[in-house]
Amino acid sequence: MRERYLGLELAGAKNNKTALSILEFYPKEQKIFLLDIRDRIAGPRGSRHESPHSEGLTSGDQALLEELDDTDEKFTRMAVNVPLTLPPAFLAHKAEQTAVEWMARFSKKLARERRGAAVEFTSYTQRPVELWLRQHVLASLPKAMQFEVDEAFGGNRAPLTARMHFLQRMLDRKKLVEALPKLTALRLCLQLGLDRRFLSRYRKLEEGAHARLVFLEQLVAQRGVFIYDRDLRKLSSSLTAFDSFLCAYTALLSHLGKCEKPPRGFPVASGWVEFPRES
Repeated sequence: MRERYLGLELAGAKNNKTALSILEFYPKEQKIFLLDIRDRIAGPRGSRHESPHSEGLTSGDQALLEELDDTDEKFTRMAVNVPLTLPPAFLAHKAEQTAVEWMARFSKKLARERRGAAVEFTSYTQRPVELWLRQHVLASLPKAMQFEVDEAFGGNRAPLTARMHFLQRMLDRKKLVEALPKLTALRLCLQLGLDRRFLSRYRKLEEGAHARLVFLEQLVAQRGVFIYDRDLRKLSSSLTAFDSFLCAYTALLSHLGKCEKPPRGFPVASGWVEFPRES
């Protein structure tokens, strides 16, 4: 018996930076294999994908859906690097109210704890999970390890959020989870005993390839993930492929119950990001 987990690093529909990683997991043996990496996904390969929404598909959407069809077997779970939900202002009234009320309570709680002004938020660009990650998860880390969390409908994220919102119509939403590759990398870095320099280097153009290779070698050694040498080279040389691998690994950890749970009272319907537990 084996299970398949996918990681999707989604980029714009009109470029070739989308990547897909496929992991196979054998529960009985507790073995993990990187089966395939498909990067530079763009352009049609035959236009054979049919769906009720095909008229709205770009060539990039078409190519991505064909790649997902060609994974040969049904996947157990797929993690994607972009928001799967819209900000509260775009949700149904009851869901919007629940999410905004949680954000307001959380903001006031932070103000009391920090003895300062309430943290401002906008319900038409941010979701509760972005507020939580920014102000609770990352704020508790040393400054050198913190990074910015893009808002679901911020300038950099909005087109990708919209694209994923459209693509979900043709996918099994119950099998989709959201991941944040930077946060997965951070948590795994701490678990693997890598120093902070990895986090400052692995996304850089010149130093990144070596840092990613060191990370992968430690993952192979400590977690028993099997990766062919050719795929090690591909993952270390390509940041988008590397991020898709992090998403696939997050999907596996999520299914195994090894990711953080939302805090009590959190409006999960507004969206949640899966990321590894601290230990």
